[in-house]
Amino acid sequence: MKTFQVEFFFDHGNTIVHTVKAIDKESAISQVPSNGTYELTDEANGKIYRITINLVKYIVVTET
Repeated sequence: MKTFQVEFFFDHGNTIVHTVKAIDKESAISQVPSNGTYELTDEANGKIYRITINLVKYIVVTET
């Protein structure tokens, strides 16, 4: 498994960066639904975030 950063870009320069483990970039992006919501947890503070996918302008996946 490799580590990838999934960056969610919204209006006005707002960005959320999420780190995922996957075999390749296609597998990393396939974890994100094309519609609805995507939930992630900040392991440092235990907060749960739910992203409404319809509000995302674009997503970038990079290997770290």
